[in-house]
Amino acid sequence: MTIEEIEHRLLKAEENIEALFKSRNQFNEELATVTTKLDNILVTLGELKASVIQMQSRPGTMWDKLVFALIGAAATAFVSFILK
Repeated sequence: MTIEEIEHRLLKAEENIEALFKSRNQFNEELATVTTKLDNILVTLGELKASVIQMQSRPGTMWDKLVFALIGAAATAFVSFILK
């Protein structure tokens, strides 16, 4: 091999290595973006889960309010009947 061929191969290898590093850096940037998006999705999922749990407990609260209202109305009717 001549020196020119070696220099040419060396330059070509350097270009290939530079392209490899560029693609690797781009991959790392994209991976960081995906990781950030997944973290945001996990936070949102946690908030949604908390909202669903709160919504599931709400019907029980509504029934409790209805029962207390009915008891209050019955007690008021009973007291007003007695006071007549």
